[in-house]
Amino acid sequence: MPKRYFDFLIIPEGSSKKVSFRLPFWKTWIILGLLGFWSVVLIVSTVFYGKAVSELISGKSLRQENERLKEYNAKVVELERELQEYRRFAGRVAELAGIKHPFPKNQQQTETNLASFQTEGYLLDEAEIDATAKRADIAWMRSRRPLSGDEGELQLEPDSLRRIPKGQPIDGWITRGFSMKENVSGGEHPGTDFAAKESTEVRVTADGTVSFVGWDDVYGNLAIVDHGNGYLTYYGHNSKILADSNSFVKRGEVIALSGNSGRSSAPHLHYEIRKDDIPIDPKAFLNLK
Repeated sequence: MPKRYFDFLIIPEGSSKKVSFRLPFWKTWIILGLLGFWSVVLIVSTVFYGKAVSELISGKSLRQENERLKEYNAKVVELERELQEYRRFAGRVAELAGIKHPFPKNQQQTETNLASFQTEGYLLDEAEIDATAKRADIAWMRSRRPLSGDEGELQLEPDSLRRIPKGQPIDGWITRGFSMKENVSGGEHPGTDFAAKESTEVRVTADGTVSFVGWDDVYGNLAIVDHGNGYLTYYGHNSKILADSNSFVKRGEVIALSGNSGRSSAPHLHYEIRKDDIPIDPKAFLNLK
């Protein structure tokens, strides 16, 4: 059987030279088969490489999204914890203030009432909540009466304890603390300053006798209460004093209205505690239970 060949003739464009060669039939088919095989391999590799690159990009994006979700979840958990803490505290304040059901059970009611709480002022900041709790605590103590029907109030604390300063004297926030060091910024400051709008009620922090009511060049309109155990409390920069000198006052009783009198640059109350006529830091007395 005669051999079969493929003759190839190549004529370059613009050239008179010719290139010709002959390949056996079987070699030609092997070469074409190899070319076809490698073409298929190249196409398949390109498809799979494209998918791999796409999956890699997608996987990276998913990992980034997963990290964002983890961070978001951590924030949600923290917010939920803070919300639970707030609800427990607000529930206590509501109980003391006589507010029933401050947090409804179903979500729709919660959202509706949440807006009304904001409008009515029940959602307070930390200082306001603390002050509200103190007011509610005072109101609750004053409302207690003996079961015997006596007219006198039930003594919830021994007289000696009621003569020790306790709690904040005003609804406000601290703008300057106690310091007896001359070299610190602002110099000595023998008390604590509470910022509050003018004419805010100033309340006595312990039972005692008003030992001084009048004007002082530094403290302005000043009231001093002697608690009979070495403790004195000072209430300065008031706009008006409501208590009379030598009168007996009880813890929680309004003694003055805050102001900006004396050496003062803005409305506030200067609150001072002295023990045996030596100023001491009121901080330890502000949150006594």
